[in-house]
Amino acid sequence: MEDRAIMINTSLNNWYQWHYNGNDRRSSADEKFETSFNTLSSKIKTFKDALLFNAKSTADFYEGKRLGVLFSGGSESELLIRLYKELGKDFIAYIFRYEDDINLYDVSYAITIAESLSVPYKVIDFNLKKFYLNDAENVSELAQVDRPRALPQLKFLDYFDEVAIAGASDPTWYRPSDDYSKKVEWLMCDFEHDIGWSKYIKETNRPAIMEWFKWTPEMVVGFTKSKWFYNLTNDHYYGKLGINSTKLIGYREAYPDMIDRIKKTGFETVDPLIAEFEQHLATKYNGLPYRGTVTRNIDQILQLESQ
Repeated sequence: MEDRAIMINTSLNNWYQWHYNGNDRRSSADEKFETSFNTLSSKIKTFKDALLFNAKSTADFYEGKRLGVLFSGGSESELLIRLYKELGKDFIAYIFRYEDDINLYDVSYAITIAESLSVPYKVIDFNLKKFYLNDAENVSELAQVDRPRALPQLKFLDYFDEVAIAGASDPTWYRPSDDYSKKVEWLMCDFEHDIGWSKYIKETNRPAIMEWFKWTPEMVVGFTKSKWFYNLTNDHYYGKLGINSTKLIGYREAYPDMIDRIKKTGFETVDPLIAEFEQHLATKYNGLPYRGTVTRNIDQILQLESQ
């Protein structure tokens, strides 16, 4: 019988899958990137219900195993540690500190939040420049990811003693037109580089959940249950074409005391190195082939409830 500790599911029962002409890895740049969703089993009433349902499901899948949550100090990872804390799960937060304190802003927030919530944490020193010089190309090949900023988090997994959990693949909704004189249907986008994180854990046979926000269909549908989502997709936040600048409003429906912060990446001071490495990948791959997208409208997401 297969040991659940090494069962590599990239979503619960693999309900969310990707395809390239029937294969799960791209073999040529002209192959179409596609994704498929299956139905959900539980009715979700609120966004908070969806978050708790998803968190419990991830912990239950690795029952008996301690979780290690990749904690950047950003809002998605803050949601995760609040959820596992509320559920009483055994976990530790991993905080990665880059050389020369170039991500000190995020590290400071992460430590402050972890200590305020009495969450155990580790701070790991990680050299970004050495990573891009020595390891990033191999990680890119395994993950089939050509976005340099998406690669270090995969190398972080080498430092985890626990089941690694990353708060990635939060549904990216956007308004495809800036003409606010017309009602426009908002769309949700699946990105190929998010899938690359799941490809990587399959290729390296690592027990991990990278695309946390697509672990269950209930979580994907759950976003549509928030007041924030209704207001956003009905243009109540005039001029907003995406989710980034307002999503904390939605997250605070679950946890009102979440900390407000300016969005930073920690990569600002190494942008020239990022650009150089991206150009290297473009030469290596004869372009940047791993940037496919798949879009769905709100009705297609809500259909998951009625199937």
